[in-house]
Amino acid sequence: MAVSPESHSASGWGFPTNDLILQARRKLPRAQVDQIAALVGLTKKEMARILGVTERNLYNQHQGDLSVPLSERLLLLEKLFNHGLTVFDGQQSAFYEWLRTPLAELATPELGFAAPTTQYTPKPMTEMGTKQAPPDLLAAAEARRERLAQRPVAVADKPAYPTPLSILDTITGYKLVDNVFIRIEAGVFS
Repeated sequence: MAVSPESHSASGWGFPTNDLILQARRKLPRAQVDQIAALVGLTKKEMARILGVTERNLYNQHQGDLSVPLSERLLLLEKLFNHGLTVFDGQQSAFYEWLRTPLAELATPELGFAAPTTQYTPKPMTEMGTKQAPPDLLAAAEARRERLAQRPVAVADKPAYPTPLSILDTITGYKLVDNVFIRIEAGVFS
């Protein structure tokens, strides 16, 4: 999938953020929480956790407009989900499953995982190019699951990698997930 230059903002997010502040300051209606949850099939409990409020507070006490910080988080979440759906070619079920799949790419030292111990050696530029069509992400994910299922791993040795959904309770988590989307768009399997 080719990435258009106008899809990236100057702030480093993989989506335009030009009017994010203005929209957040106008305060979003609480009903928009349900619309954004429906984009990828999140439950009320998951939405409340992601937005950093209790389910009761979000759904019972916020009958009018949301606060500016909640509005901003909701707008970022909407843009992140739309970016993810674009990366997954609009396949909501595949994106839903991906959000709940543990990813080693998200296992950073900040989340309590050890830093990589192996030395990274980049490939020469001549070996990096390809003239093949973009990879089929669903087939690649299925092949990865099969390889992992065949590899015997002791339960105690198996690291519990974070899922994309589990780190969306922070803005940094949004950025980490968005970075994975950008990697996928660039053809790096994540």
